[in-house]
Amino acid sequence: MEAILSLFPFAQKYPFSKMTPMKIKTLAPEQVKNKVVLVRVDFNVPIKNGVVQDSTRILEALPTIKFLLKNGAKRVHLLAHLGRPKGEAKPEFSLRPVAAKLEELLKKLVEFRPDFTAGNGEVQLHENVRFDPREKKNDPAFAQEILENTGAEVFVNDGFGVSHRAHASVVGFAKKVPCLAGKLVQKEIEALSPFRSDQKMPGLSILAGGVKMETKVAVLRHFATTAENILLGGALGTTFLAAQGFDVGESLYEPEQFETAREILEIAKKNQTAIHLPVDVECADDPDGESVYVPIEDVTGSMKIFDIGPRTIASFREVLTHSQTVIWNGPMGFFEKQPFDNGTTDLARTLTKLSDVQTILGGGDTISAIAHANVPAAAFTHISTGGGAMLEFLEGKALPGIEVLK
Repeated sequence: MEAILSLFPFAQKYPFSKMTPMKIKTLAPEQVKNKVVLVRVDFNVPIKNGVVQDSTRILEALPTIKFLLKNGAKRVHLLAHLGRPKGEAKPEFSLRPVAAKLEELLKKLVEFRPDFTAGNGEVQLHENVRFDPREKKNDPAFAQEILENTGAEVFVNDGFGVSHRAHASVVGFAKKVPCLAGKLVQKEIEALSPFRSDQKMPGLSILAGGVKMETKVAVLRHFATTAENILLGGALGTTFLAAQGFDVGESLYEPEQFETAREILEIAKKNQTAIHLPVDVECADDPDGESVYVPIEDVTGSMKIFDIGPRTIASFREVLTHSQTVIWNGPMGFFEKQPFDNGTTDLARTLTKLSDVQTILGGGDTISAIAHANVPAAAFTHISTGGGAMLEFLEGKALPGIEVLK
């Protein structure tokens, strides 16, 4: 069954006349009944001492797994990766603890398979696909081997977070068996598609932070044209400040990105997109030293910026409060260590109180930040399970894992 995504409720605020809804193949009962179904999930979760620390990505996969079981799938084979084992079987990257957590959350027996052969269980989670070097090479022989060994007749992509990777377990089954979008991938596309438009979006604010600018350049260029506001913090904001000639002391920033930062500022100016940069910051000589709030003009010498300051927090809060939609990717500072979590925590809590504002979050650090801030995930309109995938999708790139579903 082919479905044209409704883009509801986001399209109600941005009813773009030129925008064509994305057409993808989605799950339907008749496609899975009495079939062996292979599902690519994103179970790349933090594990400590053999115990899953954050179950968010596992929980997000449950609707698809339950749909398959409810609608008579003969067997469900789950493929996933964990960490970066670089094509080698390393015990610390085994998915065995994930199988135990999935069994607990699904309330149903989950058979863990150490290889890619079929067992007897109704739900089977196979070992880390990245233990095999053929996975990242998108080796067609590896994909064919998995299909033959499991007896899979249908493939479902429910791993949005890996959909920007042209790996064997993501795109290798195309044209071999029917390929469908899982419930999570469908939800992600519905939530994010409206913001790929190249038309101006009044009331849209982008809150961006984190360390590496390289991963955000293309999406910043896109929103410098379409958003009303872009608010920058973290090392990302520091790079923009330094590019404008501010002394940032010995802070973390990327001088090689100065030209790009100036280019984005020029694009924003031309398209009447307001760029908001920190006006004050929290500095210290090192993370364990005493910190001080200073205006950005007073940063000098060995000072390092670790967070945005109270005046910046207040001005960012004001912009967010008067937005229609906020898309957030990346923390405002070194939130993992107090007191440098103030900016990120304050803005996270602000977003949860804005009942009339759509809030879309993405990226592992952002998800960790809201957990650190002790705010409920349910308070946000949409939390994307993809970091890189979300950014690439928003900038308008064709994601390999989504293209095979069209």
